[in-house]
Amino acid sequence: MKRLILVLCSVLVLAAGCKKQDSYTYSGIEAGTLGGGVFTSDNGTKMTVAGNEGKYDVSSTRRVLISYQTQPFTDPAHISIDLLGLLDAGILQPEHARSLPADPSGSPLEITDAWFSSEYLNILATFEGKDPEKHTFSAAYTADEKGLTLRIGHDGSQDETTGTKPLSIFLCVPMYEPVLSLDQAAQAAGQKPIRPVPVLLQWTSYTMEGGPLTLLEKKGSYLPPSAD
Repeated sequence: MKRLILVLCSVLVLAAGCKKQDSYTYSGIEAGTLGGGVFTSDNGTKMTVAGNEGKYDVSSTRRVLISYQTQPFTDPAHISIDLLGLLDAGILQPEHARSLPADPSGSPLEITDAWFSSEYLNILATFEGKDPEKHTFSAAYTADEKGLTLRIGHDGSQDETTGTKPLSIFLCVPMYEPVLSLDQAAQAAGQKPIRPVPVLLQWTSYTMEGGPLTLLEKKGSYLPPSAD
């Protein structure tokens, strides 16, 4: 997560909030659910949004990535935070594919960090563009005896090529369907399910010269929640 924190400090312009302040407050970067003025992190911690200088929408319920600083503690059971930065999550429902492209495909992007929560593969990425609303993203996967490979697709062809700038996005891929597909393949082959599940991530990136290339990196192993 160290790389994630460093990247978000730049993305959200929160370098000062990425270090411990004193014995009564602390700063952090968390993914989770925000709604009704309350943020619930992926580990279940609930925090009430008390400060919101960025005037972010804290009422509607959705998945987000936030940067925050706690207010001085008065009651350990109730945590109040100042919301410093927020990225809404783009939820990518993964589609099963027979194969994934070996060559560069679609518009390039840079995946700066990726990590697992109980339900999602979480991805922080940057791309070049002018209007983020004209960019679309997708996820496709293959499952075999070695694990899962997830391909993150990006289409920015509808955006203008002039006046582009680095843009950031927080993407979340639900892991239930890919893991179920992997388990079904193992069952059909008379094998036990793979636990934890090895996950490779594939995407089209940039070369130093600006041309596209395909990257394929192992992003760790995903352990699905217990059925108990």
